[in-house]
Amino acid sequence: MKTRYYKTLSVVVLALTVIKALHAQEVKTVSNIDASAKTAYFSFATGKEVAEGSQDWDIAFNRTTILVNGGSSGKGGATALLLKDTSFETVTTAPESGFKADTESEKAIPTGSGNGWYEYDMSDHSINPIQGRILIVKTSSGKYAKVEILGYYNKSNHNAASYSFRYSFL
Repeated sequence: MKTRYYKTLSVVVLALTVIKALHAQEVKTVSNIDASAKTAYFSFATGKEVAEGSQDWDIAFNRTTILVNGGSSGKGGATALLLKDTSFETVTTAPESGFKADTESEKAIPTGSGNGWYEYDMSDHSINPIQGRILIVKTSSGKYAKVEILGYYNKSNHNAASYSFRYSFL
């Protein structure tokens, strides 16, 4: 009887492990996207920075401003929203509403210290990502990507506007 119980328990544990592995999200980390002197464009589909003038981008960085390829910023139809007081790990599905495209007067990802993804520290004049702020981008192809900004400075030379972030499709 005990043997049957342990075999059944083993099968259940194995099944749960397989289910968890199938639903695990692949997380990719990108470092040093230079947005100091130009707008830097990034494609989630390729996982790479794309050339200026390309239409195949999802998100772009220009100093502290983050743009999406939709509305006034691009023709791609992408939208986004900013989640607050959460964590990268706990976001497993995209919200059903709240997505916006960029407009001339307002960006989908809010700008300004404390409003969007960062805070400005007056004591040392640094830009620092706010913990618990996660960007959700609905790409032109209709996929959803969650993004966490990890840093604003190049770790090797400390240059500003050198984004590091991690992302995963939902």
